[in-house]
Parts: sequence; C-alpha cells; structure tokens
Amino acid sequence: MDWIKKCYSRLLIDNHITDLQPKFMSKFDPEQYVAMVRRSGVKSAMVYSCDHNGNCYYPTRVGHMHANLHGRDIFGETVRLLREAGIVPIAYYTTIFHNNAAKSHPEWRARDINGVDHHGRYHYCCPNQPGFLAFTMEQLAEVAAYPVDGFFVDMTFWPLVCQCPACVEKFGGPAPETIDWNNPEWVRFQRFRERTMAEFGQRLTDHLKSLRPECSVVHQFSPVLHGWYLGQSSGIAAASDYGSGDFYGGRAQHRLGAKLLDAYTAHPPFEFMTSRCVNLNDHTSTRSEEELFLHAATTLANGGAYFFIDAINPDGTLEARTYERLGNVTRRLEPFTRCIETLRPRLEARCGLYFSMNSCVNSALDGVPLKELAEGSSNMGIRCNPLADEVSATGELLTRMKIPYRILTDRTEDWSGLDTVIVNNARYLSPEECARMREFVRRGGTLIATGMTSLQEPEGKCSGNFLLADLFGVDFTGEFTDTVSYLKTPEEGLTACLNDRCPLVRVRDAELLGTVTVPDYPANDPELYASIHSNPPGIDTDYAGLTLHRYGDGQCVYLYSTLLRHRNASQRAVGERLFRRFVSGALRSNLPPSTEVTMLRSENGSLVVALVNDQEEPPSVPLFHVEIEIPCAPVKSVRRVSDGRQVPVTMRDGKLLLTLERLDEVEMFEIIHQ
Repeated sequence: MDWIKKCYSRLLIDNHITDLQPKFMSKFDPEQYVAMVRRSGVKSAMVYSCDHNGNCYYPTRVGHMHANLHGRDIFGETVRLLREAGIVPIAYYTTIFHNNAAKSHPEWRARDINGVDHHGRYHYCCPNQPGFLAFTMEQLAEVAAYPVDGFFVDMTFWPLVCQCPACVEKFGGPAPETIDWNNPEWVRFQRFRERTMAEFGQRLTDHLKSLRPECSVVHQFSPVLHGWYLGQSSGIAAASDYGSGDFYGGRAQHRLGAKLLDAYTAHPPFEFMTSRCVNLNDHTSTRSEEELFLHAATTLANGGAYFFIDAINPDGTLEARTYERLGNVTRRLEPFTRCIETLRPRLEARCGLYFSMNSCVNSALDGVPLKELAEGSSNMGIRCNPLADEVSATGELLTRMKIPYRILTDRTEDWSGLDTVIVNNARYLSPEECARMREFVRRGGTLIATGMTSLQEPEGKCSGNFLLADLFGVDFTGEFTDTVSYLKTPEEGLTACLNDRCPLVRVRDAELLGTVTVPDYPANDPELYASIHSNPPGIDTDYAGLTLHRYGDGQCVYLYSTLLRHRNASQRAVGERLFRRFVSGALRSNLPPSTEVTMLRSENGSLVVALVNDQEEPPSVPLFHVEIEIPCAPVKSVRRVSDGRQVPVTMRDGKLLLTLERLDEVEMFEIIHQ
C-alpha cells in the first residue's frame, strides 16, 4: 500500500453510462482517457470496472458487460496505459446499487416494509442475501485479477430500511412497526442494520486482501454525515484502509468532513472527493477554478489527499477544457502538495470535537410507523442528522474563534495533547467511551457536554439517568422540554433553543450557571399561545440549563440543549462566551472569521501551520498585513511553503509571530523546532 503515501492528488472519472443506445460509450478511447489524466497532473486515477447500472467494462463471466464495447476490455487497457504513464491505477466497483443484478435476480432485491425495492433509476440488492454476496465476491475476484494498486467499493450502505426475507430471518423477525429511539427494540434493529452492513463490507475487504494483500481497500464513507437511515457505522471505517468520500454540503461541511475522514483513517492520508460539477445531478455546470483550488487547498490543509471527480460524456469522450482547468489547479497547488506529501503531517490540536456515529438519529421521527416513513429517495438523499448539524456548527464556531480542533470517535484511543473535549448530544455512548471521558477529566481535562449525551447505551439500554451523571454533576428528571425552550444566564439573558426537545435536569452537586425558561403554553398550540407568530419565554424554572462540575483534577460543563446547533448571532454569542472561558488553544490573530487555521504535526516532528482564506463568494478577497501567534516549542527556523523562502523567527510573549503582507487563498508555514 505504499502508493497512498505518495499520491496526494487523485482523480475519478464517473462512468455510469447505459448501453440503451449504440452511440453510448462508442467513442471511448483509453489513450485519450490517459492523456486527459496526465493533463490534470494528478498522480492516481480511479477507473470504473462496474457501474451502478451493473455494466462491466471488462469481459465478465458472472455479470453483464456493457454491450457497446463488443467485448473490448477497456478497463484492462486503461489500467495498463495508466501504469505505463506512471499514474497509479485504482479500481472502482459498485455494490448494492447494482441495477443488472437486482433486475436479473428479484430474490436478491432489498425491499422495505411496503415492498419498495428501488427509487427512480436506482435498483438495490440486499447485502444479507447469500446469492448476492456470492455474486459480488465473484465479480471482485475478476477485478482483482488486474494490476491495480487498490480498490474503492462504492455504496456500502443501506438505500432503504430493508425487510426482505433474508433480513427478517437474520434479525429473528420483522422490524418494530414504529420508529422510536427510546425503544431498545427499535435501537437493536438499527444496530442490526449497521452491524450487518459492516460485516458485509469487512467480508469484501477480507476477500480482496486474500487475493491481493498488497493492495488497499476502501469503502465509500460519506454517509458518516448522513444519519441513521443509510445504516453505516464506524465498522465501515474499520473495513477500510483510509477514509474516503464525496460531500456536497459547502465549506463548513468540507472542513468538518475532512477532519472526520482523518479521524477514521488507519493509513493516512484520507482522501476528500470534490466533484468538478456543482453536484451529481448536473452533468455540465463546472465549478470555477478558484472553487476547485480552495476545495483542494482545504483538504491539504487538513493533511489529506485532494481528489477530483469528473463525469464522462455519454459517447465516452472527455472535455479537454476540464483537464486543462484541473491541470492549472494542480500546478498552483504544487508547493503545498509537495510539502504535505513530503512531511505527511496529521492534525494537531488542544481541542477535540467528539463525533458519535451511534447517536446520528432523528428523534423527530419518534412515533412514525415504519410503513409511513416517507424519507426514501435516490442515492444519499436522506440527510437529516441533527447531531451532525450541531457538531458542524460547533466546528464552525471553533474555526471562527481560531481554535484548531481534531475529531474524536469511538475508535479514537489517543487523547494525548488535548485540554478540552466537546461532546455534542452523543445520546448513545458505550461504557468504554464513558470511561475514557471520565479518565480524561479526572486527569485534568475539561469536558463540555450537551443535550442527551450518555443517556443510553448503544443498544438502547437506559437506566433513567445519564451514564455520566457523576461526571456532569446533574441528574435527568425523565422529562423533556417542548420543542421551544430558553437558556437563562446573567450574561446573555434568554437564548432560544428551537426545534429540539431537550432533557430537563436538576443539579446534583454542580455549580449552577444558567437555568431553563419555557413558554406559557405548548409550542405551536393552535389555540393557546402568547404570540401568534412565536413561542416567547413565559415561565422561569429551577431546572439546570448550564452547569460546572469539578471532577478529579478537571471539570465538566453541561449544557442542557442543542443551541450550539443554531448559527444565529445570539446563540453564537453564548457559544463564544462558553468557549472563551473553558476551551484552550485559541490563536491570537487579525484574521476574519471565514479563514481557517489548522496545525499539523509531521512525522519528523516539524509543525505545519496552514491558512485557507475561503470566503462565501469566490474569488476570495485578499487579506493584507496578516498576523497570527502560534504557541510552540523553541523555534529553529520557519519556511514559507508557497515560495520556499526562510522567514525571520519572531517571538512575542513567548509565542511565534507569523506575518504575511498579503494572503490570497492559501499559505502554509513549516516550523522546525530547536
């Protein structure tokens, strides 16, 4: 797997073209393909072996070969030519989203409780169907016969809540009739979905490793941000050599997604996929060169490999202009890519942001019969994930405040170097996760927890109180607020938390910093209300809204609500005050809120500081006379990465002062310690 250490610029050309017309894929030319890849300047290219239609681009014994190829092995030809050109070839293979297999074998289909087995153009197979598993193993063995350096297995997630005979038998009966995240039986069913999908992914990985142990294997992991419906878990990350996925949610999601992929990566770097089109549904609208540059720069600034996605034309040709644009981006990024590729640094921070995949649920669906679940849509359309929203907004606030952070997960055992950990509404925590948090605080750390954190174990078991009640210094009363409530503090007065039911708690032995205020009437009651437009505060309660509890040598802050999820000025003011008081590691600078600063520690011990000036409207307006102070060990030298020049080492108040007369989009500094 040495290739992954050498390739920080990568490319995929989407190829989901049908054979419904003779002209489709009739002009595909492997030599033109490789010429375009070379023009883009990347070091690795992912090549389609089998697409969502179930069309194979090589002669397959068990599946369907694209009819318009007339037996020509364009996958094999392309792989060979890429290798001859010095470009690392990676095989793309799709599973579950496999139209030909689903249509040819109705018994393999994934089906929901109403018998729905597809959404629009996408048809699905169930990973719990033995016949489909055997078929997938055979096809992957065919692909593994080619001289590729790695495999990307796409769509290893649930496209619906499957109730096919194989799933019912394996679960031991049908799914609970009603969604209820308080019901251990429903939670057990969800864990069944996650566990069996992870087992499927691991079996595919083990199979490929048995055939090609020197190759990397990766599964699509962008569902990490898309909630419970897609049924992924950290088990998919465990089945992958590194984190990989494509995201389409904008700047804040990119910054968070990069750190998530890094946290789940066993063999760095992670890869962050950026489509050159504005989204998957638009075949021609291309992102500007500035957008592509900033996307790739953000990935590099988080220690990852940037990865572009193009889409092939139906006739099999490629647009030369696209690869000229990608080539321009690659050349502009070259000094930064070379720096990250050489040093192979990982994110370093004193602040950790906890992400609990087990807690990515949607409580707003409680009480909805499974038969009436109307969230189904094609591809990855299920994106309602309140926990991810809160973690993203918290990460955005940390970025605005210039507090570098890294992500912690249930798989993260190394908490060294952290002073503060923020845990957003992590409702389902294991005893092992809780023990890790207790030990962190006992040794002097600060934990900030919100909402329903630790209310239940992963399988749904609940004692009626938080698992971490002793750490929080508060007890859950068993009651929740309505969907509107207010935090009351002396500093901010009343701050609204909307659209979420939040736990009502009472102080056990913590210091009370704020209380809960509720409306006079139930939220949005059609007859009883104070104001026709809103639900203003009415009743002050003695329930704890914000508390501070000393534990061992550390402290724990508990916030009853999910108000950090809101991005309005008043909620941000609460978050900023909270973080200024309890979160260490803020960097003093004159940078605007939109600029992200990351710190990365290299394998040789040097420190890389990266600045990305990504504003809402590209191109970014240049910043002048930039100053930023970096707390670090005694410094021997500082190199500016953009031009390789050594810059004077200037210390101020015991911190390294970095200055730039002008920052356009990105700059990095390599700091060598004495």
